[in-house]
Amino acid sequence: MLKRIIVLNLVLMVSFFLSSYSVMAAKAKYQAVEVTDGGKITGKVMFKGTAPEVKMIAVTKNPEFCGKTKPDPQYVISGNNEIKNVVVTLEGIEKGKKAAPVKGASLDNKDCVFVPHVQAVTKGTMLTIVNSDPILHNTHGYMKKTRTAFNLALPTKDQKIKKKLKRPAMYNSKCDAGHTWMSAYIYVSAHPYYAVTDKSGKFEIADVPPGTYTLKAWHEALGTMEQEVTVAPQKEVSSDFSFTSK
Repeated sequence: MLKRIIVLNLVLMVSFFLSSYSVMAAKAKYQAVEVTDGGKITGKVMFKGTAPEVKMIAVTKNPEFCGKTKPDPQYVISGNNEIKNVVVTLEGIEKGKKAAPVKGASLDNKDCVFVPHVQAVTKGTMLTIVNSDPILHNTHGYMKKTRTAFNLALPTKDQKIKKKLKRPAMYNSKCDAGHTWMSAYIYVSAHPYYAVTDKSGKFEIADVPPGTYTLKAWHEALGTMEQEVTVAPQKEVSSDFSFTSK
C-alpha cells in the first residue's frame, strides 16, 4: 500500500511538472532588450520568368459606383519583375528591440477595394477600419483563414470602427456586402522584425541582434520561401528572394 502511495505521488509530481512546463512554454513571450550593436537586413523580392498577367474581375454588386471590373490585386509585379506586397519576417526570434504597436494603421474600403491590400503590424496595434465609399461595406476579418476576428458592417460613408489586433497571425479580410472581389491581408507579428516589400520589391529590417536566423518571405499566391541569414554586429547583409509560379 505504501509503495502504491509513493508511486502515485511520483506520478502526480511528474504530471504537475510537465503540465507546469507546458504552461510556461505556452506563455513564453518575445522579450524586449536593448539592442546596441544590431545589424540590418535588406533585400529585394523578384519574379523569375514571365510574370503572370493581371486578370480583371467582374463587378457583380454596385457597378454604378464600383465600375464593371476590378484588377485582381494578388499580383503587383513591376516591369522589371519586382514583386510588391511580400511579407518578410524573421522566424523564431526570441528577443530584440521593443515591439511597439503601430500607430495610424488602417484598412480602408475605398473605391470598392481594400487599401492597403497587404500590411504588417505588431500585436496590440489598434486598426481603424474605414468606409470611404457611399455604399454599404461589411469588413469580415478572419484569423488563419477560418476563424472570425471581426465582422463589421459599415453602411455610412466616412464611418470608422477601431479594432485591436491582439493575436499574432495572418489575418485576411473580405467584404460580406456582396463585393466578392475585395480582399486584404494583415500580418500581425509578436515582434518588430518584419517588412512588406514596396513597388520596387525592396525590404529592410533594422536593429537585428547579431546572430543567425531564418528569413521567411510570404506571398498570397506564390507561397513562401525561407533562407538562412547571418547578421553581424552593426553590419548590413543582403538577402534576396526569387519566386516562380506555383
